[in-house]
Amino acid sequence: MRILLTNDDGVLSPVLYRSADALAGEHDVVVAAPANDQSGKSHAFTHGTGKFLTYEQEMTTPWPLYRVDGTPSDCVKFAVSHLLRDQLPDVVISGPNLGENAGISAVYSGTVAAAREAALWNIPALAVSLSESTPVHLEYALEWLLNLLRAPESLPKPGTFWNINFPACAPSDVAGSRFTRMSTVMFRDHYVDETTSHGISAHRLLGHKPAELFEVGTDDAVLRENYIAVTPLRVSQSDESALADLQLRAAWLNSLSPSPAATQATIQAAR
Repeated sequence: MRILLTNDDGVLSPVLYRSADALAGEHDVVVAAPANDQSGKSHAFTHGTGKFLTYEQEMTTPWPLYRVDGTPSDCVKFAVSHLLRDQLPDVVISGPNLGENAGISAVYSGTVAAAREAALWNIPALAVSLSESTPVHLEYALEWLLNLLRAPESLPKPGTFWNINFPACAPSDVAGSRFTRMSTVMFRDHYVDETTSHGISAHRLLGHKPAELFEVGTDDAVLRENYIAVTPLRVSQSDESALADLQLRAAWLNSLSPSPAATQATIQAAR
């Protein structure tokens, strides 16, 4: 398969190079990754008057490597619509990221956003994150990923993506893999006062997800039980259950629209 590999830690991440080498042993790999660390940038991208995207191609790697001066979403958007437009990837892999991106973390994650961007282009995508970042944990995750790719018919359908998180336990203690729901337990955030090296008063964000609130069957919960959490996600954020109820109130919603005469009167009064 042709794989587009990206991340949010940037092209200097040794994990990126090791992952590309491992995948390239069985697949056609192209890497397009941020020039700098873009962790926590979610789905930000470069656009607007006077804002430009630049890139450089690294010529010393055994696989094509594009250093993109932008966000993870930029990397996928630029690769799919420009760099690789004549030979699109079969799948986009974002990561492995150092640190879990389960539950609400996925909302903020640049790693997950890159996979979501691929789904917007109808390309199957995987966001992969490690709760522990030792070489042993990385090699285990890469072998698991290669096993998954050996069954391409099982990959996400176009327009969808999977958020895959590996637990913090030793690989020998992994209990298995589970398809899960996305946890919605919010962080307990707080800021601590600090002083920068230049003597400027600043604030550092700290927080944690309260484990006692994790629901059975969610990604946050199964990670604590030493399972690999595979959470299928989709681009649409529509609340289907709320929509079904709200459609019964269509007449009320229509009643909110002012009449053309009232709109014209408001315009005249404002002049």
